[in-house]
Amino acid sequence: MHRLFAVCILLFAATVRAMALDAVVAHTTFYLPDPLHGNILTPSVETYWQINPQTIRYTTLPEKGIVARIKTVITFSTDAGVVKEDEFILQTVPRANVTELMAQTIRDLRRYYLQPGKVTLRLRLTDLADTNNKFTYTDTLTLAPIVKTAFFSSPQLLDTTLNNPIASPFKKNGVQMLPSSANFLDNNRTYLHYYAELYQANEISKIDYPLAVRVTISKKENEVHYLNFIKTDTITPKSVMPVSGSFNIEALPSGNYYLNISLGNNVHQTVASTTLFFQRMNTRPPKADTAAPVSRAVHDTAIENIKVLDLDKTFLSKYNIGEIRAILKMLLPISDYAGTQAINNFLKKPDDLYMRYYIYNYFQNINKRDPAKAWKEYSARVMEVNKLFKGSGQPGYETERGYMYLRYGAPTDIVTVQNEPGALPYEVWQYNVLTQKNLKEVTNAVFLFYKPNQMIGDYKLLHSTVAGEVQNPAWRNYLYINDNAGNSLNSRAEQYLSN
Repeated sequence: MHRLFAVCILLFAATVRAMALDAVVAHTTFYLPDPLHGNILTPSVETYWQINPQTIRYTTLPEKGIVARIKTVITFSTDAGVVKEDEFILQTVPRANVTELMAQTIRDLRRYYLQPGKVTLRLRLTDLADTNNKFTYTDTLTLAPIVKTAFFSSPQLLDTTLNNPIASPFKKNGVQMLPSSANFLDNNRTYLHYYAELYQANEISKIDYPLAVRVTISKKENEVHYLNFIKTDTITPKSVMPVSGSFNIEALPSGNYYLNISLGNNVHQTVASTTLFFQRMNTRPPKADTAAPVSRAVHDTAIENIKVLDLDKTFLSKYNIGEIRAILKMLLPISDYAGTQAINNFLKKPDDLYMRYYIYNYFQNINKRDPAKAWKEYSARVMEVNKLFKGSGQPGYETERGYMYLRYGAPTDIVTVQNEPGALPYEVWQYNVLTQKNLKEVTNAVFLFYKPNQMIGDYKLLHSTVAGEVQNPAWRNYLYINDNAGNSLNSRAEQYLSN
């Protein structure tokens, strides 16, 4: 299948310009000896990204080479403020012409030692030839402390491995390992390459030997392996051990999967394990009688059921890629875990064609005969939410109240409290009966939203009584701004939540 990309290349005064700067960013936490802290194992966040060469401006050097220069700022912060900051300029390899520019791969990688705990990563890219052309990525991650037994790093999908002795940020264990910046494998991928690290296996008692590492691909997290996607190797325990390999995935159908890595002892008990969600798009898998039939719920959003069709003849044809990304965000409130993972992967690595297939498949699962009608009905709900909840620079469906309204519908009762003595502005939503994604009904469900900043900003969800949503037993510490508040029987929050 040929992919169609809406690319406009303008060559003028030795510059090339396309759409807004776009990149794909990912990170994996490994544990390395920190020379500044006695060489003890310390979390090391490996941050890597790939830039779409069609979305930056190029300029001609005096030597006639064509390059781009991208200012890169990476920060890690906690509630106490910025704990690590890095700033540098990435210059692309000089190219001779536009064809070479568009074919190049622009990627980079950096590693940062950090202390265990919750941190926020922010990566900002600025095109120095056009400082209005920017890209920002933000994510929150929790760095686990060192444990006294064996444990794994997170798995990492690799784009390419090379036996090249040169020094580079991508070199590990003598091999150049170029990580994939998105956990998405399309038709062009016939192999899944992976890498992880096992720590402190030598601390395991010898009565558990021999130890074996098992790597599988499964449909659900840590379940039995799918088809014959399994590898098992007996190991000689060391303090730090690389775990790497490949699966031929030509026969792996489109769908949502997990890469599972585990360490087992001599009685097949799991000593340590780690897992990674990924997606596969394979529109031309080889025919095989070994593929087991898979039953699906009506609202399953996995891409395995996608059929190739002419998207120009569907309701999606009138939307540009920016609007397609917005539609994916609109689906987040009503998506299950697998669907949320799929959408977030698409948002990190936009692919116009596959994003359209995903959306079409989603609404076709709701209304097989008329998916356009299903979309129209849902978009009407989104428009209602946009009118009800206008956040600071956000469409209504991206606000936290709009998110919950789309997920659960209109509350039975809404109580807005703006001027309660000693309290920040807040809002209480109460549902007589609320239906969750698993069809479980919850009676007398309550959501508490508040404004952390009294002057600006939208309401944030502080606490709820619904399993799976934010539950904060210490909500009073955030809502009330002095110790004496919250004890009054007139407090509406207390009236709804004290029981």
